[in-house]
Amino acid sequence: MIRLEGATLLTPEHEISDGVLVLDGARIAYAGSRDGAPPAAPGDDVSRLPGRVIIPGFVNTHTHLAMQILRGVADDVPLMPWLEEHVWPIEARMTPEDILQGTRLALLEAVAAGVTCVNDMYGSMDRVAEAIGESGIRGMITQGLIGAQDPERDSLRRGVALYERWQGAMDNRLQVALGPHAPYTCPPDYLREVADYATALHAPVHIHLAETRGETEELLRQGTTPAQVLTSSGLAREHVVAAHGVFPAEGDIARLASLDVGVAHCPISNLKLGCGFAPTRRLREAGVPVGIGSDGAASANVLDPFLSMKAAAWIAKGTSEDAAALTAKDVLRMATREGAMALGWQELGALEQGYLADVVVVDLRSYRVQPVFDPFSAIVYTATAQQVERVYASGRLVYSEGRHLVVDAAEVLSSARASAQRLAERPLL
Repeated sequence: MIRLEGATLLTPEHEISDGVLVLDGARIAYAGSRDGAPPAAPGDDVSRLPGRVIIPGFVNTHTHLAMQILRGVADDVPLMPWLEEHVWPIEARMTPEDILQGTRLALLEAVAAGVTCVNDMYGSMDRVAEAIGESGIRGMITQGLIGAQDPERDSLRRGVALYERWQGAMDNRLQVALGPHAPYTCPPDYLREVADYATALHAPVHIHLAETRGETEELLRQGTTPAQVLTSSGLAREHVVAAHGVFPAEGDIARLASLDVGVAHCPISNLKLGCGFAPTRRLREAGVPVGIGSDGAASANVLDPFLSMKAAAWIAKGTSEDAAALTAKDVLRMATREGAMALGWQELGALEQGYLADVVVVDLRSYRVQPVFDPFSAIVYTATAQQVERVYASGRLVYSEGRHLVVDAAEVLSSARASAQRLAERPLL
């Protein structure tokens, strides 16, 4: 067993100083005070970690990992021109090998920042599955489906085949969802077909929803709303991960709360693309689980959940003019346990016996963070990925003190740079 002693165990529900965390294979065997801990056994891997905080691994509830190789290729451009004039033309030239290399590069950054679960939507998802498997973490993967470009339903069939091939694979580290891109790219009849497959497979659904004001206004002109699209199409018969949720129509928050829907809040991407401010406080108060996502690095530029937590808190406080709109505990919950709930992945996001052993050790001894009066404040408002000391995924140490332990970081970086330079057709620094 792996035994971590002397750190503060931190979740929104619990703060245990001088705690003990015991990992038995892929599960947590004990999480609590030293007084109640089982004795160490001969052969246990024991670490003393004073001055550190242990938190559940971060759950990135919405991303496009392969877009890492497009980071910075088109900045300071609104969403639709960014997609239509810059991103989609380059993506049309991407090969499965490019997608593999972009995903591997993204996972280097994500793992080093304490991310142990990703919810990814893209193409060539078999290569994405390979990269996630190689990294040692877990993920929900989704073949992105653009119905307007899928008249023969070839992409939809690939999405179904992806589910049949990878659902529960790699010791249950992979889950698979069906992924209609958005209502503005998938006609109603296409969404209904996706819903029928999701129902037959009992597969979750991952969709961009209410990302921009224009998207919601267009649906209103058609006599519907973003939330009503989920019900009228039948998508809401299964669990839905709704990415963004920036502009729910009137009545939509109550509608979402009545459904099995989680929202993936992507604050940095929404800010950078000028898409607005998601009503996270109202969604959560209505009972909708809200996780935190990065979106792809082509829009957000970074996959650092510490920065996303700060942005989520600042947006909620500033837009509501209420400093308590989202507290540090609220935001840490959104980035961990509530993010897992938003994905419908119930065994994640807690430091409790029986939960999956995805945990992060954060070193708060640095001058960059000290003094620490409140560990929640330190984690959410002060710390960055620089303070991540160790990352365990399924009980396996995958990152420690600046080193990736299961992948060759230098080889990944070299391969990804080659793909990026070819795709962008311009030199790199």
